[in-house]
Amino acid sequence: MNNDFIRLKNMEGELKFSQMNTSLGCSVTSKELVFFKPHTTYHLFLHDIVSMVPVKLDTAPVSFRYQSETIHSTFGSDYYKLVVKWARVISRSGIVERENMEFIVPLSSKLLAYISQYSGLVTIR
Repeated sequence: MNNDFIRLKNMEGELKFSQMNTSLGCSVTSKELVFFKPHTTYHLFLHDIVSMVPVKLDTAPVSFRYQSETIHSTFGSDYYKLVVKWARVISRSGIVERENMEFIVPLSSKLLAYISQYSGLVTIR
């Protein structure tokens, strides 16, 4: 876990899944969803999620050289726009509670399964 992530001491519910890398982390419990970025943590309750919609980001492929070859790569991930009624933003400066926030975040299929199971959201295909 990145040392710059602000950790929460008390989370409600049972921890179901946690996924971390150096620039972004996400944990889901049976009641909460937490996003970690360096120096900022976003904390929300699953029952406060109003909607979750897949989003296609317009990102250019990354190019890099390996020996004499140029390699083009796209870093694939499924992004979702989450709209929530209430969220808590925790930073080094303090804690701020906000209403009606939107997040665009990458979510794995495993994380999505837990969110849908415990949030009460219904999948529309």
